[in-house]
Amino acid sequence: MTQDPHFPQMADALNPAVMGPLLAWLLDMPGIKTGHVECGIGEKRHKPGKSLVIGYRLDSRPGLGTQARYVTGCLCSPDSASREFELELSKRPDLATRALTVLHEPAMLVWAFPYDRKLIHLPALLDEAFIQTWLGAHDLAGYERVQAVESEVLHYLAERSCMIRFRVTLAGSDEPRLLYAKNYADDSGRDVFAVMRQLSSQFAWGAKALAYDAETRTLWQSPVPGTTLCWADLQAAEGLALAGHIGQCVAAFHACKLDTVKRFNQDDVTEGLLATVRISKQSRPESATRIEGLVTGLLAQATNLPKPSLATIHHDLKLNNFLIDGEDLGLIDMDCVCLGDPMADLASLIANFYLHGLREGDAIEEIHPLVKQLVSAYRINSVHAISLPALRWQVAAALIHEVTRRSLRQMDELRIAHISSYLAISESYLALSKQPIGAGDALI
Repeated sequence: MTQDPHFPQMADALNPAVMGPLLAWLLDMPGIKTGHVECGIGEKRHKPGKSLVIGYRLDSRPGLGTQARYVTGCLCSPDSASREFELELSKRPDLATRALTVLHEPAMLVWAFPYDRKLIHLPALLDEAFIQTWLGAHDLAGYERVQAVESEVLHYLAERSCMIRFRVTLAGSDEPRLLYAKNYADDSGRDVFAVMRQLSSQFAWGAKALAYDAETRTLWQSPVPGTTLCWADLQAAEGLALAGHIGQCVAAFHACKLDTVKRFNQDDVTEGLLATVRISKQSRPESATRIEGLVTGLLAQATNLPKPSLATIHHDLKLNNFLIDGEDLGLIDMDCVCLGDPMADLASLIANFYLHGLREGDAIEEIHPLVKQLVSAYRINSVHAISLPALRWQVAAALIHEVTRRSLRQMDELRIAHISSYLAISESYLALSKQPIGAGDALI
């Protein structure tokens, strides 16, 4: 397990057997005896020597009548927990009882969902009376006829965002309407709204932005039909055809025109590579030398690459941001959309293919054909020329600054178990990026 001298209590904080009874007692949940409450650990974000945020989920044993509870733990240095607790309380004097508490062993601040250190409007958005009033007061196609609202939290990322699905019953309508609302920790949703409005007439396969409420920092969106794409879909008999469909979808997205100041460029890639070296030295020293050698090779080869194109990129291409609905494929989560190198965007998705394939037990050789099909379809449908050396370099880089770095930062042991394989694939792509090629060569 990763060690951090700044947080000597880390092992206990990451132990469900320790945290389950503590958090259940702290939240006054019934059934805190052994076996009555199950504690699961979800999202983790670790900046060695600086911060560690841990998401917990508490589930009571069936029959106890308590729903799942979400909790966020923010670790403190052992001698500063009380001081940090008082500081946070001074910022939010209106907090409900037990919304924020402190544990001294292990030292951490505990936020009880829907209360969150940065998502300050989340409790209101999950209050039916507030939402019913808000919908009735805003022009969202007939919502002055709102009779009832049911909410469901789809994805909660502590201190960052929360996606909520609302099922709205309208007077005079037999079918409830679905609305999606994404609540942000800052005003970045305003820029996302502007981007989505520009894309709505160009990209048919995405969610549509309906409104942005600056007061609650919430972006309202229409639903996109379908289910989340998963690796099992690509493992199925029609997996190659689906990989091609994904490539076509990405090519269509990259063809969109966008007016935005947001950029992702080569300097950002370089910083991500160097950051991976730093975090590996702090948290996984056994892999640090190999990672540093790879990064040195990548940066040396970068000077030989052609000048990249500038296009609209999604900048968060991963399987769970695609929705599949029969023959249709949708792309969601436009938070990171910006202008940048389309090869870097495509490479990010290719790296995500390897991440999922390895985690699901596939051999690297079983993943290669899907990657080739993805790139082949992209190439046929893209308005941007593909430089295979540049794409190979970007894949090698993405396996480091995205896959490896995020695995380390999120302390994801399932992903960390495959770090050696990520590095091996990266080394292969880096070597290929140095070779002369013909126009018809395959990626790998």
